[in-house]
Amino acid sequence: MVQVENSEGSQQMVEKSSPNKALAIRFKRILRTTEVGGDEIYTFEKKKDEEGNPTLDDAEFYSFTGSKILIDQALNDFTIEDLPCPTVVQQYRGKNGQTFVKFT
Repeated sequence: MVQVENSEGSQQMVEKSSPNKALAIRFKRILRTTEVGGDEIYTFEKKKDEEGNPTLDDAEFYSFTGSKILIDQALNDFTIEDLPCPTVVQQYRGKNGQTFVKFT
């Protein structure tokens, strides 16, 4: 047990636990896909300056997940040579109505 401060500022005892594994995903948002000569060209969301105007640099975003399926795929299905690469994370619905996500 460890003593921590709660949201009201008083101390409380909570059971100490280790965090589960998490996966950090760095991504760019694709605004538009255009086909040129058989190749796909992506137009990404741009970073904004202090005044809110788009710059020439692509914006990067981060998402964190504890999904066991995604963590397993990242550990076992990818090598460092594979990354970075265009990747889609898709949502599926299981037989029991539960939803899950995986790399496709």
